[in-house]
Amino acid sequence: MTRWRIAWVLAWCLLAGLHAPGARGGTGTGTGKVMTPRAQRVILFVIDGLAGQAPERFSMPNLLRLAGEGCRYEAMHLPLPGHPKDDPRYPWSCSMPNPMLMAGTPFIGADGIRTAMIQHQFEEEQTAFVVNAYSYKDVSGGFGVYLARPHSPDSWVIERAKEVLLEKKPVFMRMHLQRAGIEGEKVSKNQYAKEAWYGDIWHAKSPYRMACERADGHLGEFVQWLKEQDLWKDTVLLICGDHGQADEGWHEPYSTGSSVTPLVVVGAGVVEGRTVPHCEIYDVAPTIASLTGRPAPSRSVGRVLSEAFDAGGSPPAGESATERLNETLRAARALKGKSMEALTKAGFLGIAEVGRWHTTPAGTDFAAFAARQRTLLGAGR
Repeated sequence: MTRWRIAWVLAWCLLAGLHAPGARGGTGTGTGKVMTPRAQRVILFVIDGLAGQAPERFSMPNLLRLAGEGCRYEAMHLPLPGHPKDDPRYPWSCSMPNPMLMAGTPFIGADGIRTAMIQHQFEEEQTAFVVNAYSYKDVSGGFGVYLARPHSPDSWVIERAKEVLLEKKPVFMRMHLQRAGIEGEKVSKNQYAKEAWYGDIWHAKSPYRMACERADGHLGEFVQWLKEQDLWKDTVLLICGDHGQADEGWHEPYSTGSSVTPLVVVGAGVVEGRTVPHCEIYDVAPTIASLTGRPAPSRSVGRVLSEAFDAGGSPPAGESATERLNETLRAARALKGKSMEALTKAGFLGIAEVGRWHTTPAGTDFAAFAARQRTLLGAGR
């Protein structure tokens, strides 16, 4: 073959690759290689504020059954779920973990982050977001379908999601059931101090418990519907909270229960009956991208949860980097007076400064950022 013919063939192959399905979006932290999709659709099923121990301590048989049929991550760690509304550098209407979940990074103050979320890896008509709350508008950009109806029951989300799946056939859909989060906050409110369940989400009559158990019923109903519609065999379902829940209710940032929630991955091609100790909230977005044959979001720092689909694979060894960061943040909060002033002056950033986490010398290297925070705390004590 002559040189010009070889050059022509190579150029043609390059153009074909650029226009192949899924060959768009950011490159994430990997190579940006487009993979063969593992499933026709991925559904992220969020139960707001789902506590890490809720599946065992409450009656949630559907979630436990699905965990047995798929891969369960006992703890999905996320940074302290603050909501720094008064900080002008925090441009989100929802708590910190929600943009982190969608973008796959803790650096949610970086320029361009609003167009670097998982839904932006798809064409608009291929995605949907259904939620019964108003707080998530800031993470809804880029979805082809966005349905939000505040103060509606969780059943409204289920019914609208069914309609969207049949009519729009999204490749990726996020469903968010808000009621558990609302009832968890209620448990913490002083106005309910006379109630037996006040300050205790685990109480037998806790409204949070009841909301989680109802959400589990909706989950079971939804999966059964997917099977009846012959959609289940081509679906991967990820079930988690957007954050955890403090024992006393709500997601007070410095409560250890607030920064951990379970994750269950189940469906097409998922390893059955596997349990993994932990993962990070940043891992969800690149995993969804990989499942659908897309590159990871451009600012993602997470990894693909490949062990959920490879029986011979294993997760990285060691403890959670996010959990270590949270321990550092909690320890810093305990400092008083001049010690805290000195730490801040040295460049330590708390959750109120999450909008500036990407501006340190560590840049957007998460491991380096967490290590720098630990070093500054150690020097300031």
